Amino acid sequence: MPETESPAGEWCRHCQVGKGCRIYDARPERCRAFHCGWLGWSAVPEHWFPAKARIIVSSEPARLVFDVDPAAPTRWREQPWHGEIKALAVMAFAEQRQVLVRIGRKVIAMLPDRDCELGVVADDEIVITGLRPDGTWGAAKVRQDDPRMALGGATIPLQ
Repeated sequence: MPETESPAGEWCRHCQVGKGCRIYDARPERCRAFHCGWLGWSAVPEHWFPAKARIIVSSEPARLVFDVDPAAPTRWREQPWHGEIKALAVMAFAEQRQVLVRIGRKVIAMLPDRDCELGVVADDEIVITGLRPDGTWGAAKVRQDDPRMALGGATIPLQ
């Protein structure tokens, strides 16, 4: 089976941008297990087709992730995508889920009231979101082994 290990934040070497996977029929199990939002959600509008949007949508238990093609890093800020991502962020926060936009290793937390650019998130870091003392939403990146995480992360300052 062909190797697909790609560095985090980079396209798989088998991806032909704008066309899809060159080894789709022989793709490995880890690729078969991936559930693209475009394929899995019946109500997704046509403009979200990954080759058109240049954005891949995936859902994890605690978050929605929008992976943007690094060759089109501002695509997510264009309409209709930005407006729809923002609307999803409002709904997701009501369900205590995060909405993240990733461009390579750079991460933007989509908060109900603003976009919070966190910069590069390392492999040993996670993104946390929540309410700040002033009642507005905030986000931060923090090392997974940060002792404050054992206390629920409440003392970590959010941007």
